[in-house]
Amino acid sequence: MRFGKLISAAGLILTLAACSTSQQDSLLQTVVEMGRDAASLEIKTSQLDDVNMTYLERQGEGPVMLLLHGFSANKDTWIQFAAELPENYRLIVPDLAGHGDTPAPKGEDYNLIRQAERLNQLMANLNISKFHIAGNSMGGAISAIYASLYPQQVSSLTLIDAAGVDAPNQSEYMAALAEGKNPLIATDEASFEFRMDFVMSKAPPLPWPLRPALMRKTLARQQLNEDIFEDMMATRKQLEDTGFEARLSEAVTMPTLIIWGDEDRVLDVSAVEVFKQKIPHAQVKIYEGIGHLPMVEIPEETAILYSEFVAGAE
Repeated sequence: MRFGKLISAAGLILTLAACSTSQQDSLLQTVVEMGRDAASLEIKTSQLDDVNMTYLERQGEGPVMLLLHGFSANKDTWIQFAAELPENYRLIVPDLAGHGDTPAPKGEDYNLIRQAERLNQLMANLNISKFHIAGNSMGGAISAIYASLYPQQVSSLTLIDAAGVDAPNQSEYMAALAEGKNPLIATDEASFEFRMDFVMSKAPPLPWPLRPALMRKTLARQQLNEDIFEDMMATRKQLEDTGFEARLSEAVTMPTLIIWGDEDRVLDVSAVEVFKQKIPHAQVKIYEGIGHLPMVEIPEETAILYSEFVAGAE
């Protein structure tokens, strides 16, 4: 059963359920666990130098995939996408430090280069020396950084509405940041609802009372998200100063796929032009009517595209 169907089935259950906050939270956790089970994903942990990292894993004899979520998201962002991938793929889907079930690291360092280094240690702990890497938004930037630092380990690179370069056209999000606002950090119910609409053009159903439970979890992260965002922006300056875009051109010779939604309000689709200039051999797919999270908005379509790409890269 696909995760979307689980959500629909859960909707019927939820209409009959009591609506205390604790019950809402329990129901949200139950639905997430049902989704993980449907995608054959097991929750595991790995002790790194400065943090105990939580990740989802699906065993498989085929190619290995490392899937990286974006800022303020978590490993469960990939559940629907994972459920649509070939069953023989081995999937590693971590909560990056400070996200989901992975706590703040010692020293509370969320620098994206450091995040990539942690992932390198995770894969070493798992004795995985060669794999495909895909990331969305912040996770896309980390994927690109990883590929530039450890190119010999990366079988292919997939960037999904990825951060890491400056788009020629300013996005609505970048315009808001210039005014001192951050639509990706929810501070109350109104900003939570705006954020949900902001990141997706074709959002999957989220029946009551899952929505208020998710809202409480999101709002509880406000200060942590602000800390992570500060380090993320500092990394952006560091990447500019150290010639990251030039390193992309030199190091990223592995097969590369760029996926974008043409209605992305966070990172403008014109960023594709910049990535394509730096990685000329990259394949590009732009989805019409899709926002910042293609793998959530159209998981089946993006999973098919990704699977075909990986098959060609093997």
